[in-house]
Amino acid sequence: MTLTTEPDTESIELDSGARVSGYEATQRKRWPRYLAHAILIIAVFVFVSPFVWAFFTSLKPESEIFASIYQIIPSEPTAQNYVQVWNEQPLDRWVMNSLIISTGIVFFTLLLDTLAGFALAKGRFRGRGVTLTLVIGTLVIPPQVVLVPLFIEMNWLGWGNTYWAIMILFIANPFGTFMMRQFFMTIPDSLLDAARMDGCNTFQIYTRIMLPMAKPALASLTVFTFIFAWGAFLWPLIIINDGAMFPLQVGIALLTGPYTSNWGQLLAAAIMAAVPVLTAYLLAQQTFMEGIALSGGGKGQ
Repeated sequence: MTLTTEPDTESIELDSGARVSGYEATQRKRWPRYLAHAILIIAVFVFVSPFVWAFFTSLKPESEIFASIYQIIPSEPTAQNYVQVWNEQPLDRWVMNSLIISTGIVFFTLLLDTLAGFALAKGRFRGRGVTLTLVIGTLVIPPQVVLVPLFIEMNWLGWGNTYWAIMILFIANPFGTFMMRQFFMTIPDSLLDAARMDGCNTFQIYTRIMLPMAKPALASLTVFTFIFAWGAFLWPLIIINDGAMFPLQVGIALLTGPYTSNWGQLLAAAIMAAVPVLTAYLLAQQTFMEGIALSGGGKGQ
């Protein structure tokens, strides 16, 4: 006696239908990811292509820059523009000025913004909410509004043509205060209470607990501040009239003439001006991203 079994066609059809629907659902979920990647690739191309063009153009002789404008890669690359702009212009002095100004701004910004952020996050004093509102409110005020009164004040103090006159506009920025306050809010209050029970005063809590735990946020604020200070142009152009005190960005602007410009040297100087910013970001990239992620703010428990 032979037994024969027929396949359950209904269950096979249900199983294949489930697989097809699952595959379609997976594809639908992947489409937003594909779209996001495509947008990011286009954005990277848009933002990177000018730097690539500027770099390759800076390697061209002056006679080839406009003769072969659509040929991005030079046929005979040369570092002549870099050598000439370094030898013919006080580029070393401009770079030193920018380093001094940027370092000073970063130092005072980290010092004052961490103190203010710590006070607004963990301090208990009357008017804390109003103070925080005023700090955030200053973010909507353009710096150009205070240029004229600040110019008059700097000359009245005798600070014209000094590093202090340039730095005073940028130190203790409200963005850094708010950012550090948001990070300090994520640190549990119980940790501070335990430190007080061990005999720590407020300043010791700030230096021994808050600052070591805030390294990611400090790295992010350092990169933000350095990039902003390194690229400062309008205020140094207004307050400084001594060529030996010009920062790099103002010095590069002097390379453009009223009728003609040496574009090869100008682009070479611009590429050299971008190197410190890229270096600072690459060195602090990991802690920079971590600090951005951790500065969302949450009330400490």
